[in-house]
Amino acid sequence: MIIYSNGCSHTADVKQNYDNVYIDILANEVLQNYKTIKVQEGHYNKFKNFNFKDLDTDTNYLLKNAEHGKSNDLIFFESYNVIKDSIINSVKLDFVIIQFSGVNRRIHSNPDGSLLKVNPFDNSEMGVKFDPFATEQSLQYILILQDLLKEHSINYCFIPYMEFDSDTLDKSSNLKFIDTKYLTTNLYDGHRNNFRTNGYVNDAPGHPNHQGYYILAKIILKKLGLSDKINPIEHYFSDRIIRRDKKYNSSFIRWIKENGNMLSDGTDDDIDKLRELL
Repeated sequence: MIIYSNGCSHTADVKQNYDNVYIDILANEVLQNYKTIKVQEGHYNKFKNFNFKDLDTDTNYLLKNAEHGKSNDLIFFESYNVIKDSIINSVKLDFVIIQFSGVNRRIHSNPDGSLLKVNPFDNSEMGVKFDPFATEQSLQYILILQDLLKEHSINYCFIPYMEFDSDTLDKSSNLKFIDTKYLTTNLYDGHRNNFRTNGYVNDAPGHPNHQGYYILAKIILKKLGLSDKINPIEHYFSDRIIRRDKKYNSSFIRWIKENGNMLSDGTDDDIDKLRELL
């Protein structure tokens, strides 16, 4: 079996803080024994660190494509290429899990061909996307991937971690085409603010803590039609991590009540800023 995963920093590995993120929990529950392959970011015509033709049919795989600071542009571009490449090579992807990021982010192509991540906090001088176009384009990305996955009977789940612009959604003619039963939550709310309010994050930008990762894993398992009865949370996170997060959560929740949700984009530079304030 093969699981393919993509997203931004809310999905990418954060080994300095957590041994597991939600996709690791999912893979452990679904695949048991498996091999993890890190798919190189920004690939074009072929993968630089693996080939579907080289995968062992007797081995389970978790393909990790998520990386910090990614825009929906790059998440869509990479995911579409990976899915199409698997189809062309007659390799079945059993589960596709894609976490969509903030709609205002974009990918910029430099004159030398390198890619530059642009968002409200990194390289913003290059110009971010604005609504309604930003949300409409991300809706198109979801629709294109949705249609591709359904056409080839690939079980999938989309995670709108950041909320989409509500005014644009209200006026969009594309929203009605989104199959919401494959979304972990609605596009209006996303997960970020709810997780912040309930203390399921480890910083102001809303990156999940151990509770957030665990909750996401349970939601995804249910959306995929699998059991949501999984190993206890202690199976995936050490006592040190659990105690640390609980201690931090009380301060964070108090801060949220006093200041409201910080509508930060969740970039690398924002990570742990709140800890410096508390």
